[in-house]
Amino acid sequence: MLFKRDPIWLTLLCAAACSAQAVSLQNAEKELFAARYKHAAELYAKVLANDPADPTAYYGLIRSLIEDHRSQEAYSKAAEALQQFPQTACVQTAAGLAAYRKGDIAKAEEHFRSAYRLAPDDAAARQGLASIYKTISKFKTARNLLMDAYRRSPGDPQLMLVHADILKGADHIAALREALAVLDSDSEEARRLRAHIADDLAAGDRKLSRLISPYEKTRIKLFLILDGPLKPRGLGVRVQFNQHETARLLLDTGASGISVSPKLAERAGLEILGDQSHDAKGIGDKQAQPSLRYIASEVRIGDVVFADYPISVFRSAKSSDFDGLIGADVFRRFMVTIDFPEVELALEPRPAVTPSESDGPMDAATALPPGFQRVFRFGDHLAVPASINNGRSTLFLIDSGTSSNLIDDAIARESSKVYRDDLTRVSGIQGAVKQTSRADHVSLVFAGFRQENPSLVAISLESMSDSMGVAFGGIIGMPVLRQMALTIDYQEGIVRFQHKNSMR
Repeated sequence: MLFKRDPIWLTLLCAAACSAQAVSLQNAEKELFAARYKHAAELYAKVLANDPADPTAYYGLIRSLIEDHRSQEAYSKAAEALQQFPQTACVQTAAGLAAYRKGDIAKAEEHFRSAYRLAPDDAAARQGLASIYKTISKFKTARNLLMDAYRRSPGDPQLMLVHADILKGADHIAALREALAVLDSDSEEARRLRAHIADDLAAGDRKLSRLISPYEKTRIKLFLILDGPLKPRGLGVRVQFNQHETARLLLDTGASGISVSPKLAERAGLEILGDQSHDAKGIGDKQAQPSLRYIASEVRIGDVVFADYPISVFRSAKSSDFDGLIGADVFRRFMVTIDFPEVELALEPRPAVTPSESDGPMDAATALPPGFQRVFRFGDHLAVPASINNGRSTLFLIDSGTSSNLIDDAIARESSKVYRDDLTRVSGIQGAVKQTSRADHVSLVFAGFRQENPSLVAISLESMSDSMGVAFGGIIGMPVLRQMALTIDYQEGIVRFQHKNSMR
């Protein structure tokens, strides 16, 4: 009766409820931006529980769950949201995040484009589309979308870092520190950003990774690294640091840059950059090792010479067979061909670009040269879609640093019999994998090739997928690559597999 006589109270109560919901969303977003993902997910879940008819919290909830490495929960919530609110931009964007994390890039793009059509001014939809363009090497388009997103959501630290990257000198450092101030100081994101700032301050005005040798065609003889008397472990290359220390490095398409051990860094006289460590992550079940950044005044690889080259230094970069790792992306200025049977690296200059084109990110061409195919880019890591036993396609990382082909054990169980294997040992820069299995009769189809595996090593790739933000179904390693000449065009994001005889 009170509401009928005095409806102003009903209006005030509704306004108060809406205001409380808005404050709850603001608090949840603050936790999300601070990288306190567990608490952010709890707050977003409470918002949805208080008002199940309001879909706006789904984006924050699913982003928080993915960042908190709870991908299965994120997938479930995305499906729930799509069923209830399919025509809302926030839900379409949230579903795009889940699909991307699942490794379904095509479905992720579909959701992000739907969100963009529903809400063209939405920052999250633009951010999602940018992630798709980056995977296909459309870096200029991705940056433009991200800068548009930053203007609409300037408090998001992920977008603040994008803005910082277009600035130089003191302005760049100041923008990085603004992003750092948003983050929880104990978060992994804050530790990583502190290391970034320390490295940039130490580098100062130096232009890093400068090519100082002639930009011309060259060939570099490699050497074979064995895993036992007959099994190829990979290909190695001799690298000289600071004109006096020569190291044997594993040429690894699954790594980025150059990594060596602390002892080698000391012998080579490398200069330490920042005093803040990064995490060295990869295959293995041990805790990630701290990695410090050093700088070599000169790095010489055959006739190719770089000045002021950053080097990652951590203990497990070295093994009994080699002194460290060198990613193929070190030669990204060139067209890179790793001829595994001939045990040779061939570098070809790329067509010249105009100064205006070289000043910023560029978009890959749409047309593909004969014999090449598009790969998905995740930083400097390259992945190709591969179907397993004629089933659904999933992403496989191209990794010349892996002595075996690998498949994710959960993916393997979808189409193959999987049994435990206590005899096979798999290890990486994070130590040994605790549990190894075998998948029976796995047929892989990728890039026009079919590879039959009577027994394929299966491990969990969930931790690596969490680290890289996208699910991988497996890794294409030396058993496939040893038969190939692999050409990589990093700028265009394309590769060519040429089948040859196996390594002698």
